Amino acid sequence: MLEERRIKTYRVAEGKSASSLEWRLASSSPSFLRPLLGRAWQRRRMLARGVNWRRVLFVAVDGEVAGYLQFYLHGAGPHQLSFAHMRDEFGITQAAWRFPLYQVLHRRFRGFDAYLYRIVVTEPFRGQGLGQRLLEAWLALLEARGVAGADLEVWGNNPQAMTLYSSLGFVERRRLTIPVRASWLRDRQLIQMHRGG
Repeated sequence: MLEERRIKTYRVAEGKSASSLEWRLASSSPSFLRPLLGRAWQRRRMLARGVNWRRVLFVAVDGEVAGYLQFYLHGAGPHQLSFAHMRDEFGITQAAWRFPLYQVLHRRFRGFDAYLYRIVVTEPFRGQGLGQRLLEAWLALLEARGVAGADLEVWGNNPQAMTLYSSLGFVERRRLTIPVRASWLRDRQLIQMHRGG
């Protein structure tokens, strides 16, 4: 049973050595970034060069990393991607159009006081309440910093996540319909949720 196991939420301290798994998870990104940042391995390679460890929480069970949460707080997110990172990956011509579009997207997330960028629990640990543990740790971190409000977006085809977010006080603000169909989009419905101030 999970209750009998040792569960820990934590952050990797700035300058401390992270495990290879922590690096891989911290430098991951959602699939909707594929048109801008390339395939998953390309995104990880670029984003690993600028991980902001202060914006990544992990959960471990008996010392094994079981999931992570990435977030924005006061405009700073989990990655600090520069034009040079993108130029090194794609060349200057490709970076010239990709980087400005990435900046527009990045600015959108920075518009929130606190924004849940990504939460993932690895397959063997799903359905055990670890996502809720990560969210509670994140909300406690925000409260300790005096941040009253938090925002997130969830795909419409994920009712389990919506139920979890609602149980933690998030309420639906609005629904958006993405005007395009693409394999890298999980759904066309995006639900914006807010909690607190």
